[in-house]
Amino acid sequence: MSDKGIVVKITSSKIFLESYRDQPCGLCGKNQGCGNSLWGKFLNHKSDMIAVDNNVKVKQGDIVNIHYDERKLLKISLMIYFVPLASLLFFLSLAQYYLNSVGYSLLGAIFGIFFGILISRKYTKSSGLDLNLTISK
Repeated sequence: MSDKGIVVKITSSKIFLESYRDQPCGLCGKNQGCGNSLWGKFLNHKSDMIAVDNNVKVKQGDIVNIHYDERKLLKISLMIYFVPLASLLFFLSLAQYYLNSVGYSLLGAIFGIFFGILISRKYTKSSGLDLNLTISK
């Protein structure tokens, strides 16, 4: 799978990229940022930089293709999204079954989501899950 990025900064060991969209998304025709999103307006459409090993001759402002492994992306996505959701449902049902109270069920759900986020963060950091991004011109 691949995406496009624009070279923002170059160091001796890393190339820093920002996501680049050369075609409009179809909703309103904008290329950069979504004007309809409340979060987009709130966060002022800031984009994060992606660091990639410097093994290609590029200069600042170049548009490059960013390649990553789909399987690794799916595995990371599962850890980030599914584990907290499964944990939320597990602790919610556990609290509902044993304590049979709406208040305790809500507390169980809140505990479950935070527990799931903690577990997924620990696992992704300790296992060294990385997309192994590569770039090409």
